[in-house]
Formats: sequence, C-alpha cells, structure tokens
Amino acid sequence: MPGPLSLPTLGHFLLPWAFTILHEALGDAAPHPGPHYLLPPIHEVIHSHRGATATLPCVLGTPPPSYKVRWSKVEPGELRETLILITNGLHARGYGPLGGRARMRRGHRLDASLVIEGVRLEDEGRYRCELINGMEDESVALTLRLEGVVFPYQPSRGRYQFNYYEAKQACE
Repeated sequence: MPGPLSLPTLGHFLLPWAFTILHEALGDAAPHPGPHYLLPPIHEVIHSHRGATATLPCVLGTPPPSYKVRWSKVEPGELRETLILITNGLHARGYGPLGGRARMRRGHRLDASLVIEGVRLEDEGRYRCELINGMEDESVALTLRLEGVVFPYQPSRGRYQFNYYEAKQACE
C-alpha cells in the first residue's frame, strides 16, 4: 500500500484542477494550460496622427522569473514581422527603421509598452508584443491607426491655385 501523498505532490495534482474550476466559474476558458503573464489590452486599436508620439500598451500581470520582450511590426500580406525592439527588462535595443524612434515606456516594473516618437505614415499597421520566457511564449497584437492623413494633390497649374468649387471637384 503506498504511503501518504506529500504536500508538493498533492499540489501538483490539485493546482491545475483548481485553475480550471476558477476559469470555468469566471466564464473564461483558458486557451492553454499554464500561467498567463501578459494582460489583454483594453484597446486593440490605438489612434494617433503624423508627428505625434504613440504608445502601444503591453503590460505584464506578473513577471516570469526570466524573460525578454520582443516588439515587432507585422507586415501585411508578406507573412513576416519586422523586429523593432528587444528588452530583457533592464536594457533595450532597437532595430530597423523604427529602432531609432522606438523605446520602452517603463511607467512601472510591469510595463513593456512601446513608445514611437514622430509617428510617420509608414508606421500605421499591426504590432506584436511578445513575451519570451523560454517555456511558453505569449503575445498580444495591437493596431496603430493614423487619423487626419491628407494626401497631397498636385495639379498641373501648381499648388494651391484652386477656388472652392475647383477644390471640391478635385477631391471628388
């Protein structure tokens, strides 16, 4: 007859069951077992305009023992991502065309948000904040939308030579 179960062994069996019961009670079925470190974003679309400073939020609920945060821009239609920034919690390094204008916000110790200064037209798009902890990586996706974008129209007679009715017709 086997001996009594030790507390660590009992916890190994009961903890996953307890988390499952908790998620079901809250109506939130976990997509995969294990801890979830990244909090879901409150807003998945961030609005900004050219020349502004935009903050793409990424917040950890609790930090894993060791981790890196990787920010990338998801290129539409190309099924690839352009690396922007990697940090190990203490030091960050920027990459690519956004690397010089992008930095970590560091509002608090669980803040992994990306700040983009001097937003440009080409910055609009989908971004991914990925937590890499060596066991099970997690990520959140956000979209940066630019508002107030004006596309210049250059008529053959030169710029700003329209009256009201000609300008309205050119816009249509």
